[in-house]
Amino acid sequence: MTDAVSSSTTTTTSSVSYSQNRNEFDTDALVEAAVSAKLTRADSLETKVTANETKIAAYEEMQTLLLAMQDSLQALRSDPSSSGQDDDVFLNRTGYLTSGTTTSADTLLSVTVEDGTALDKHEIEILQVAKTERLGGTTQSSRSDDAGISGSFTLGTTLGSTTTSATITLTDDMSLDDIVDAINAETSNTGVKASVIKVSDDEYMMVLTGSETAATITLADSSGSALQDLGLIDENGDKADVLQAAQVAQLKIDGVTIERTSNEIDDAIDGITLTLYKAEAGNTMTLEIDNSLSDIKEQILALVETYNAFRDFVLTNQTTTSSGTADDSAVLFGDSTLRSISTSLQEALGSAIDKTSMAVLGLSFDSSNYLVLDEDTLDDALLNDLDQIESLFSYQATTSNGNLSLLRHGDGPEAAEFTLDIAVDDDGNITSVSVDGDDSLFTVSGSRIIGATGSDYEGLTFVFTGKSSQSIDVSLSQGIADRMWQAVESVADEYDGTLTVMVTDLEEANTDLDERITTIEANAETYRSYLLEKYARIEAKLAEAQSILDLLEALTNAESSD
Repeated sequence: MTDAVSSSTTTTTSSVSYSQNRNEFDTDALVEAAVSAKLTRADSLETKVTANETKIAAYEEMQTLLLAMQDSLQALRSDPSSSGQDDDVFLNRTGYLTSGTTTSADTLLSVTVEDGTALDKHEIEILQVAKTERLGGTTQSSRSDDAGISGSFTLGTTLGSTTTSATITLTDDMSLDDIVDAINAETSNTGVKASVIKVSDDEYMMVLTGSETAATITLADSSGSALQDLGLIDENGDKADVLQAAQVAQLKIDGVTIERTSNEIDDAIDGITLTLYKAEAGNTMTLEIDNSLSDIKEQILALVETYNAFRDFVLTNQTTTSSGTADDSAVLFGDSTLRSISTSLQEALGSAIDKTSMAVLGLSFDSSNYLVLDEDTLDDALLNDLDQIESLFSYQATTSNGNLSLLRHGDGPEAAEFTLDIAVDDDGNITSVSVDGDDSLFTVSGSRIIGATGSDYEGLTFVFTGKSSQSIDVSLSQGIADRMWQAVESVADEYDGTLTVMVTDLEEANTDLDERITTIEANAETYRSYLLEKYARIEAKLAEAQSILDLLEALTNAESSD
């Protein structure tokens, strides 16, 4: 028997899908990636801009600190120029006034002394102070009721040969206050002021006062008897009640009696204004004109403070991390300009001028090169060694003839002694200037003698007022403050100093970088638009292809199901 094998075949029908051909297309991601790549250069430039801005801020802070220091240096360096003399603290003056009696001098007199006034002593005795004339009238029962006084009168003042006056007109319906107002309306023309004094509850008096001391009040009725009715003049036209007579100020200065019409006297002693308060005959006060030591000390203290503030800045920019690299706060780490000016200032402070050092002032450096001040030593030096202090700080220029003076010294020699041989023609014009027979060291411009460019005397400018040929000895020495000022000026000058130039260069570089960044960003945006348009076209074609695939898929599935 043969075994029979029975089998059955099963057919499975499945639908065909083309979804695996569909393309997942992320346009936004592709565009952003491409644009970001374009902007990478802009990001790099932004980093440079930020670094420049940080450095600009550091340079500007450095400049501010140096300029603050320069203010005190300007006061201490004795710049010989006219504007420099206005700042010279060694020309500041104070008047010390001492009474000859137990009366306090400042109750009798105050003194103002101009800078540069000659150091001297004067004796002053006040015999009488200048006074304004003051006239009183008869009392009135009311200041606000009609006074019933009418008429016109002239009113004025006489001071020396100068007379001023005006006409005042009164009517019956004017009160005492109205009359005062009418008089005061003409004060600028008459030099007389009016006021009302309340004598008692029902008594009011008008008082006339001259506006200027020593001026005599003049008054006379023109029509009617208004002045007589007010009690200011009598029936003879004379002043009825002189409350205070006008008088001039009278005083003795160094034994010489003088008179003035004012209590403020500014023309008796050159550079000194006296303001008189009260007379005290027999009290001879002593006025001593001296340097203002408090001003000098203030500028030395300011120099210490501003130098130490700059030293803080220097040390901050020298800070390193534990690994020895520059700290984030050290923006100017290794900067040559900062290092150079710091060294110049320290060398100037540490230098000795005329065998004098900072120790004379009580100044020294600590271990971090901050300035330390012993005020007791400074106070003692100000009292006993002021000439030495001035020599230490200031620029000293002496000539053997008053016809030659130093106008400016710029970056001239730190110290020099030489003889200027000045030749003048018959008309008084300078024809040549030489030193040791060399006439190439100075040039001449009118009355000015200027150190030639490139010579040892470059920066010096003298003024010669002589009319004949002369040989004049010159001695120059540059003090600590002047050396420091010159060093700061070259770096911190707001117009053409090193820092100004560097900041300007960085700002211009940033302007260029910003323009390049703007261009890159604009180009990137243009590229973005291009990509979006490009990918939009691709997506449209993909969508079209997908539609065909979808149709094919539908047809294939339909055939499979038949």
